[in-house]
Amino acid sequence: MGTWGSSPFDSDTSEDFLDELEELSASQRLIVIEATFHSAIEAQGNSNASVLPEEVVAAAAVVAANIPAGRSLTWNEENPGVMEWLAQPITPALAMSAIQALDVTLPADGWFWRSWVDDGEREEAQAAIDSLRSVLRHFISEGEASER
Repeated sequence: MGTWGSSPFDSDTSEDFLDELEELSASQRLIVIEATFHSAIEAQGNSNASVLPEEVVAAAAVVAANIPAGRSLTWNEENPGVMEWLAQPITPALAMSAIQALDVTLPADGWFWRSWVDDGEREEAQAAIDSLRSVLRHFISEGEASER
């Protein structure tokens, strides 16, 4: 079916990624998520990379779901268990890796955005990813403030 919606979990690729994570322990999930971000950052947006944009978005959404502000993201309603998938506390460094991976994987002029046929759905997807980034950035800034 491909992609059926604009949330981070609304594609076959993201669902496959979540299915893979679901079978793992919390520590194993963290390893897979960190490796996903690391691979995306190393690839620097190369379309031949071993990590797909939908996997990076899903991994970032899992991280966000496991921090307090991310629990209210609307797409968690369809995947409520995801909010308990990672050991606590989540580190600001993991959130920073998520943002870096999103930035290199989803450049403004990249194929991910051009692949959306419907402008309205593209805007909805952009809003969802902007919300995801906002939650992660807020978490990072809170972590930096508490270290002072």
